[in-house]
Amino acid sequence: MDYLRGKIEMENTGVCLNVGCGLVVAQGWQNLDASPSLRIKQLPLIGQPLAKLLKAPQWPDEVMYGNIIQGLNIPENSCDLIYASHVLEHLALLDFAVAMEHIYSYLKPGGIFRAIVPNIEHFVKIYIEQKKDPNLAAQASFNLMQDSLMGHTGTRKSLLVRCREIFSNYRHQWMWDGDSLSAAFEKHGFKNVQIRQYGEWSDNRFAQVEHPESFLDGICLEGTKPKPPNS
Repeated sequence: MDYLRGKIEMENTGVCLNVGCGLVVAQGWQNLDASPSLRIKQLPLIGQPLAKLLKAPQWPDEVMYGNIIQGLNIPENSCDLIYASHVLEHLALLDFAVAMEHIYSYLKPGGIFRAIVPNIEHFVKIYIEQKKDPNLAAQASFNLMQDSLMGHTGTRKSLLVRCREIFSNYRHQWMWDGDSLSAAFEKHGFKNVQIRQYGEWSDNRFAQVEHPESFLDGICLEGTKPKPPNS
């Protein structure tokens, strides 16, 4: 279980969990991120000076450290909503499966998981179009790797560069399209899985956490944890 700032306080209405929030926090939500630089910042006494030395981001005080893969210090069946914007693509496939199991367990029956990921179909379409153009064909694969954040143009020779990679985790580990992510939702038990656009919210509380720019080159899905029969 992984919290540096204690257990999430439960409300009668249940928790709204914003996983991998980055520097953008939402009022009325529990904002979590698993960045190593956030964990360093929250270390007693040495955290702030060390974060400054490492030139870590200026994390808002509202963000708590929480690693969805390792598990969170919250009860099962306690969350009304869970939201993850541009998080799942940063997980290796096996870690993704663990994260989905945790997310499903934290949701109440009837709770909703909403996620946004970059749509690999978008990048592939651009790649195919560029391959058809003699002036762009030689650059097409480079653009695909760079724009999808699946590639790394620099060197990994130095220890400093490797450390920066650990602290940033900016590269994408596994990419999704609508069909594959829908199937993954269903595999992990979610029902009523649907592709959504900005403003199409099954629960209006998602409006507090979502931003339209997250949909650039991306795809959004919602899935519901089913209620027991006759409940």
